[in-house]
Amino acid sequence: MEQPFVLTEDMLWDYADGFLSPEEKTRVHEYLLLHPEQMSRLDAIADEKRRFASLPTERPNAGFADRVMAAWVSEQAGSRQIVAGKGKDWVVYSIAAAMGLFLLLPILLIFISAPASATDLIPAEYLPQTPTIPWTEIFNSPVMRFGMPLVLLFFSFRFLDQYLQQKKMLAKLQA
Repeated sequence: MEQPFVLTEDMLWDYADGFLSPEEKTRVHEYLLLHPEQMSRLDAIADEKRRFASLPTERPNAGFADRVMAAWVSEQAGSRQIVAGKGKDWVVYSIAAAMGLFLLLPILLIFISAPASATDLIPAEYLPQTPTIPWTEIFNSPVMRFGMPLVLLFFSFRFLDQYLQQKKMLAKLQA
């Protein structure tokens, strides 16, 4: 059994804009011929489109987005006083600390994995009970060797970019 065709408001707008496929367009056109009251809805849509198209368009002045963002930041600040002083560079210090940790990680791993490599110091009866971690397999995988440094670098630069943009906006507000 074929479902009855239901003409929706969205279909009328798409018909007026010419976004329907040829089959849908034919079906809507046939429906409109059979239902003249729907044709008045289509005429109202076309009239609204003409009125909207006749509105004058203006381009915003240069720097409009910057002024809007500055106004928004000042509204968000409210009664808080925006002070850019010393000691506010914790972001830069945290990125430097993360990078330092990343650089010191191989040295730390050498000390962690050193007891596992000195098997001659451990009595043989204890070796089966000693858990070993395959550090070489983990850190020699392409994901760890290439992916993790790139991910860390990407997020560090992204974070630094956001921080510097905010600092620049604050400097503009104070000027």
